[in-house]
Amino acid sequence: MPNSGQRQFTPHLVVPWQPKVLTPKPPAFAPRDAPRIADRSESRAEHAAGLLGGLDSARKIVADERQALAAEDRSQGFAIHVEAGAGLDLKLESLNNSGLTLLNVRPPVEGHPQEAVVWVPDGSVRKLAKKINDFTADTPGGKPRNAQLVANMERIERAVLAHLWMEEESFPLPDERRWWELWFDPRMAQGDQVETLRSLARAHGWTVAPRAVDLEDFRVAQVATTARELARVMATNACPAEIRRPSFVEALLTDERELQPGFVADLAERLRHAQKDAPTVCLLDTGIHQEHPLLSGALASAQSALPQESPDDRRGHGTWMAGVTLFGDELGAALESQETVVLVHGLESVKIVPSAEPERPRVFGEVTATALSLVETREGAQPQARVFAMAVTVPSTPERNGTDGRATLWSTAVDALAAGTDVDAHADGVSLLGAPDPAASRLIIVSAGNVSDHPVSMLRQDDGTLSHLPLCDTSRIEDPAHAWNVLTVGAFTNRTEPPEHKSFEGYRTLAAAGELSPFSRTSASMPEGTAIKPDIVLEGGNLLVDAEDSQTSGHDVVSVLTTGRPYVDRVLTTITATSAATAQAARLSALAYAAYPQLRPETVRGLLVHEAAWTDAMLDGVYKKTMRRKMGSAEFARKVLRRYGWGVPTEERVLSSAANAVTMVIQGSLTPFVRSNSSIRLGELNLHQLPWPRDQLLDMGSTRVQLRVTLSYFIEPNPGRKGVLGQHTYASHRLRFALKGPLETLQQFEHRIAIAAEAENDGMTSTAAFEGDGNWLVGPANRKRGSLHADIWHGTAEELADCGALAVFPAGGWWKYNNRADRVGRPVTYALLVSLATTDVAVDLYTPTAVMLDVPVPVDLAVEAGGAVRTTDLPFDW
Repeated sequence: MPNSGQRQFTPHLVVPWQPKVLTPKPPAFAPRDAPRIADRSESRAEHAAGLLGGLDSARKIVADERQALAAEDRSQGFAIHVEAGAGLDLKLESLNNSGLTLLNVRPPVEGHPQEAVVWVPDGSVRKLAKKINDFTADTPGGKPRNAQLVANMERIERAVLAHLWMEEESFPLPDERRWWELWFDPRMAQGDQVETLRSLARAHGWTVAPRAVDLEDFRVAQVATTARELARVMATNACPAEIRRPSFVEALLTDERELQPGFVADLAERLRHAQKDAPTVCLLDTGIHQEHPLLSGALASAQSALPQESPDDRRGHGTWMAGVTLFGDELGAALESQETVVLVHGLESVKIVPSAEPERPRVFGEVTATALSLVETREGAQPQARVFAMAVTVPSTPERNGTDGRATLWSTAVDALAAGTDVDAHADGVSLLGAPDPAASRLIIVSAGNVSDHPVSMLRQDDGTLSHLPLCDTSRIEDPAHAWNVLTVGAFTNRTEPPEHKSFEGYRTLAAAGELSPFSRTSASMPEGTAIKPDIVLEGGNLLVDAEDSQTSGHDVVSVLTTGRPYVDRVLTTITATSAATAQAARLSALAYAAYPQLRPETVRGLLVHEAAWTDAMLDGVYKKTMRRKMGSAEFARKVLRRYGWGVPTEERVLSSAANAVTMVIQGSLTPFVRSNSSIRLGELNLHQLPWPRDQLLDMGSTRVQLRVTLSYFIEPNPGRKGVLGQHTYASHRLRFALKGPLETLQQFEHRIAIAAEAENDGMTSTAAFEGDGNWLVGPANRKRGSLHADIWHGTAEELADCGALAVFPAGGWWKYNNRADRVGRPVTYALLVSLATTDVAVDLYTPTAVMLDVPVPVDLAVEAGGAVRTTDLPFDW
């Protein structure tokens, strides 16, 4: 059973070989297609006059509104709303220079053209007016001046509050009092924008949240008032760049039930706790019951990020999470065993969810950053590694079904924290500023969010049967599960046995064995361009269906056993859904750190994904023999990856290779962008020669083999909603991997990758292909979402024998397009995981690979002697 005594395992092979670093100079490329420009030849003067009239009208309206304001609150500019012509694109780069600041962009949707909001300082009005007026004159070549900028504008008007609203839901009613989240762009400021907001709040009776959040390019604050009242900010120097709905620290809704108490004293005596410097899991939750006999010895610290709250757990959820974090899904087996149970990791707890709703709420992004600052600056022994686990998400509502994948304050804060951005917690807020430090990066695990209601009417299909999968697929993951740098965990279930009591006669479970848990949300209904989430799934429990198929219900038998609060939940209880799964993922991560102390956070995240596997039930109906080829990898990604991620990682797979399945772990770094004269260009490409068992692969001939590759790295986020490409992209940089083709020389491979890297336009296109790319399961075009890319190649051993080189190369990102002097030339780190596997249990791929690395081979590995072998993830007849 897990954690019993000292385990023996066949270690993965950490490859210390340094890559070949390339700084190629590929040939010049053909220019991009010219943008479409509206034909205004019949009405150039009239068109320019209309735009100038809109600009002047906006200026006058704001000038009049300023007169009613105190001098110190008056803005020194105003916001305009610019609408493109139907089917046209605005020239955004021209709306973000010459003193202008592009605040936000709305992409075109059906029936609505592209729109932008631009801040025009008073001193730049004439510059913009001149650009528009010059449209009536010709260039030396006989074409209208500033044609793309001016011709593609349909109208200019004064921006109003609704133009800054960035949510999917409709703009609120004018007199509805509610909380608003204001995103300020410091470039617009003539003073402290948050202080101006607080001054206005005092004057007009608004309520302002006590603490603001500073991100690299934004200040974020929350205020409670009506839309009609909030409109006053538009003429002040507290005019925001964007307005969003805040994500406050709200009550958790849980439906876990009690389990009859067990005897834990015996297990407590058999526990051997980890050393003080061992890895820890830090739970960001409702606190923890510090005196629980199974938790107290493992608990290194318990704190609260909420000043008026103690670290104690008034709600129970944090204590329930703690038991699974220590024991996984096998607490029952530990209780029944008589063996010593050895723990190799400890616990920490920071309360981020209040026991009662506070008078002035705080946003999750700020509280999460404060929590990490608390635990990292705590006096005392520090662990060799720390895993942050957070099973708290923004609850969905009928108006807001999960996240649409766009960055929020919370998801951006989590991404910045994971990347290693420094946290400065102060009296009236928290700052996340400065370039990320790879040495300070953090592994953060979050839950995908739960489907909380399962009415039979929503489960019944056209044929009368009940299925939860359509409901789960239309229930989008919840904020911040879409953050790029986190490990997002969904839930599956193997709990398929109903209770034996006679009162449950005729009952069955809703989900089949190996299928998605009925509680788990997915990204199946999210836009295709969003990151594919969840990354993995773990046990989350099931639901029972009564004999008449008339109702569903939970039960301890189909839940996960864990620790409770004595005298409240009793000493043992159960937990379900993605909370249970997230705690298990945190435990697996801590075990990986304990086994491989040299691994970095992005490597452990990649390892859990790399060693996950789909069950037959996950692939049933989606992947059967030749069905995958007919369906296409894009459909496979939507139906499998966006529902299950890469499947279920097990302790055995995460910690151990096998004779016929060897995993190589590479930790590398490169500089994605450098300055060349006045431009920013590609910096470095890394070419990794692998310890490749070429002779063994050639001997295997037509035997089917599987190559699995996972690339994991962290990006620095840019959360402004100004678009998705070019200088307004969310990711600081993107990385890609490519495999050497079997017929390519190394020189040909280097040249191909150099061209591919330069040709990538913010990661949206790729030419890094070779003849065998048709053998990839997901394919180069579909594995690019987010900052974790994985794929599986199937073919014959002789095809793969001469493919023992992988390249890692950069694509676009805002570090490149924003021309940031403090980011260009900065190195980034990554993890590259590579596995070779075959179903032939008589083949030993591990030994020749280990020999090349001078790694001792375990004496019990020999296949002939019954050593460890492993089945592969997919059938080889695909």
